[in-house]
Amino acid sequence: MFIWSGDPTAFTCFGLSIYWYGVIYALSLLSAWMVATWALQKIRNGKQYLPILNTSIPSKEDFDKFMFFAIVWTVVGARLGHIIFFDLEYYIHHLHEVILIRYGGLSFHGSVLALALYTYYFCKKNVVYWKIILDVLCLAGALGIGIGRLANFVNQELYGKVCTSDFAVIFTLVDQLPRYPTQLFESFFEGFLNFWLLIIIFRLKGLVIIGTGMLTSIFCIVYSSARFVIEFYKEVETITYFKCLSLTVGQILSLALFFFGIFVVHYQKYQNKHSDNGAK
Repeated sequence: MFIWSGDPTAFTCFGLSIYWYGVIYALSLLSAWMVATWALQKIRNGKQYLPILNTSIPSKEDFDKFMFFAIVWTVVGARLGHIIFFDLEYYIHHLHEVILIRYGGLSFHGSVLALALYTYYFCKKNVVYWKIILDVLCLAGALGIGIGRLANFVNQELYGKVCTSDFAVIFTLVDQLPRYPTQLFESFFEGFLNFWLLIIIFRLKGLVIIGTGMLTSIFCIVYSSARFVIEFYKEVETITYFKCLSLTVGQILSLALFFFGIFVVHYQKYQNKHSDNGAK
């Protein structure tokens, strides 16, 4: 059993408290940006191996601009997603707290929706095949999730139910009861395990996997499956708005992401089939 009594405040700057939550999330976004830049450089160097040849690949400058605004939309979407999906009634009566993200309150599914919309806009404007960018973002995003979930642990939020397991954690800012460290479960299964699975596939298959949507599909399926199961061990998740279902909001949203991953696989097979028929 482990006792976690860490201070959520990292340091103070000019009288303003800087929280570990923000520091770790900034690190996660920076790490994702670096991985995405590395992957796109690989794509530029070997564009001839891409399954989709008649598409443009963003320059480093254009992609840096994309990633900057992608991060902005990710944070905005994550905050709005948390407000709308998880705590709308509270924020309706506390509008002044909407922008106070340094205390926590970011939704992964909200960030996905916002990022997907911005990515669609970017790809249409620059004539980039959307699956190429999505594959790159999912590869990079998995690492970001692994690091970002550690912020939830440090912040002592999204903790698990009371348990008697040897790996239980006592969060001193919550109570003195041993609980499942669900934040660490999510960090490993949704993030780091997902990332290493994708990076191995990327290294083994090379650029022929980019643009097929396979990395996007695997990311969505692994993340949503892990999230769906781990939700059963969480304490603070609320029951979904659909009172007839004994599932959390996170599980409902994860089901949607899971089916999107399945859709991407079948959509690719559909495209390949019709492409082969056209060639004949």
